[in-house]
Amino acid sequence: MTRPTLFVTGASSFVGAHFCRLAAAEGFKVRGLWRNTRLALPGVEAVQGDVASIDDPRADVVIHLAAKVMADDAQEQNRRMLDRVLGWRRPLVYASSTMVHWPLEVAYAASRREDEARVAASGLDYVIIRPCAPYGPALAGHQPAHKESFHTLVDWVRRLPAIPVVGNARYRRQPVHVDDFNGAILALLDQDRAGPNWRRAYDAGGPDPLTMRELIRILGGNAGRLWTPLLRIPTSAAWLAAHAVPNMRPDLVRTFAMDDAVDPGPLQAASGIVPRTFEIGSLDLWR
Repeated sequence: MTRPTLFVTGASSFVGAHFCRLAAAEGFKVRGLWRNTRLALPGVEAVQGDVASIDDPRADVVIHLAAKVMADDAQEQNRRMLDRVLGWRRPLVYASSTMVHWPLEVAYAASRREDEARVAASGLDYVIIRPCAPYGPALAGHQPAHKESFHTLVDWVRRLPAIPVVGNARYRRQPVHVDDFNGAILALLDQDRAGPNWRRAYDAGGPDPLTMRELIRILGGNAGRLWTPLLRIPTSAAWLAAHAVPNMRPDLVRTFAMDDAVDPGPLQAASGIVPRTFEIGSLDLWR
């Protein structure tokens, strides 16, 4: 079977670099778009520039992973990028966000819902996939522009006597290992785009939701800590502090203490990829 050539936006991000690595290893021809952080991976053609600079992706399928989150004009930048991507008129895998399900209305979540609707109405073959807290090992020699949040958390578990958390740390997350997320995309790319698993949206998460307390306990156990105390920061204090931190969106800080639990079953059924537990997958964070 001849596999499609892939054009990956956001290829030098944490998730994007892992996607390019895995896709190339599985025999896909990969063109990865990078802007500020150079991408150098075996079997990946690195294309320097941004989405606006590309007239023709020279690929069969576009994997749109690029997104702005914390910038003040994130919604507008994401809208312009999607305009460009849709204009290429290629089958599309669009990475959205599980924030589309959250009850607290924030501008970023609203823009993601709008963009999903635009993808669905585009007339293209598409898959929308929403990762919940992707995590995994750092790639040797790769330094993405934004440090992956679980890598920061591991650093804190290694170095700090108490781990700062927003709120009571009882809110739930369902982290998905980056190879399970990307592996599900690759499995869908091997399927007939006229089949039942395309033109759908999927949530990608681990098998079970875990509270932030439980996630930190697991990481502490990986580090050999018998007890990992928490330093609780009131959500209101974190919101106020965010006003003084560059590129930190106060409206998004309000969502930190919300549940983010998803149903990974439909994606597992469509792709055949069974997501690993955080207890197992988190061991990769220490590599």
